[in-house]
Amino acid sequence: MKKYTGLIKELILSQNLKSKELKKLPLSASWYLHSTFKNEKISKMNGKYVVSTFMPPFPSRAFEQLIKNTVAVYNHEIFPYSAYLAVTNECKFHCWHCSKAYRQGENIAKEKWIEVIKKLQDLGVSIIGFTGGEPLLRTDLEDIIKTVDDRSTVILFTTGDGLTDERAQSLKEAGLSYIAISLDHYDKAVHNKLRGLDRAFDTAIQAIRISVKKGFYTAVQLTPRRELLNKTEMDKYIKFVSELRVEEIRIIEPMPAGRLLKNHANILLTDSDHEFIKQYHINTNKDNNLPKMASFVYLEDKDLYGCGAGIQHIHIDGLGNICPCDFTPLSFGNIKDEDLEVIYQRVRKQFDRPRNRCFILENADKISACFGENLPFNYKDSVKICENCSKGELPKFYKKLGWN
Repeated sequence: MKKYTGLIKELILSQNLKSKELKKLPLSASWYLHSTFKNEKISKMNGKYVVSTFMPPFPSRAFEQLIKNTVAVYNHEIFPYSAYLAVTNECKFHCWHCSKAYRQGENIAKEKWIEVIKKLQDLGVSIIGFTGGEPLLRTDLEDIIKTVDDRSTVILFTTGDGLTDERAQSLKEAGLSYIAISLDHYDKAVHNKLRGLDRAFDTAIQAIRISVKKGFYTAVQLTPRRELLNKTEMDKYIKFVSELRVEEIRIIEPMPAGRLLKNHANILLTDSDHEFIKQYHINTNKDNNLPKMASFVYLEDKDLYGCGAGIQHIHIDGLGNICPCDFTPLSFGNIKDEDLEVIYQRVRKQFDRPRNRCFILENADKISACFGENLPFNYKDSVKICENCSKGELPKFYKKLGWN
């Protein structure tokens, strides 16, 4: 896939981001939205353009839905633009940072997921992610994906376990667009150790090659430890994945969730680590010969979008609990027992405004102090925890769109 930066990127954005919805915004707000792409680069895939796995391709109905979401933000009529669904807790790996640890129970039935997907799309969600556990362990995953219509783009988060040529083809026919495959190091031994399985590296590499060959927009998802976050090591990593022809490196920092909820003191990234990632994101996205970089650290910075957990994003875990995000183990209800919109309004009552810092990172100690045996916390305890957490300052994106 060809990549675009600089003036050509600006021309592509100007020519394609023409929307009736955007005309509802003041010129100053539209100009600011355009400026948020300044440190990104664009790929062309099947006649459409992709900024990153955090957005649908454009032009598309799903991207138009994202624009509607932005206009809704301006009008203070906010709804989630993305939802990630953990369609199973099952997984053969034993990852060092697993956020799904301490969650036990049976998988949600296919019919319930199909019902929920329709409600999410009616709510306005433009990105639907399938995660786990390992989502490829569900033999009916394609049946679920098929029910997502073109109002949303579908992304799969996977270790690569079970991605054969045949499975990739059936996923493509079902409507899958993006695949993000976990790869935490360029060194086989290190990745295997971090993922708790001797075949983890080979599994990931094979899956990446299959995904690229089948024409998916292919990303590697990196959860870096501190020792990787220096120019020498990251240059080695990006050179390795470049040779695999991936389009994007998606960096998710270690979170104080699941397996790391109680033991995160020496694991979480430092302020200097964050600065390194942000600068590496900017520098990498200036070079058309490298995969693009898409990092939560950059995108969720106070000077850009901040943390939209529970507002612009929701997560439904493998047990059916609706949580503010994949890493925040607070439940506000279960889709097996109540209607999705009723539960979402409960989430919004507690998460009523964006924050300029990641909620779970800012409140990890308060949450871990309450931890018992199982996750997520029930609704009653989740509300108590939220009441003890600061609302924080607004990120720049929302200030520019008129929030105060």
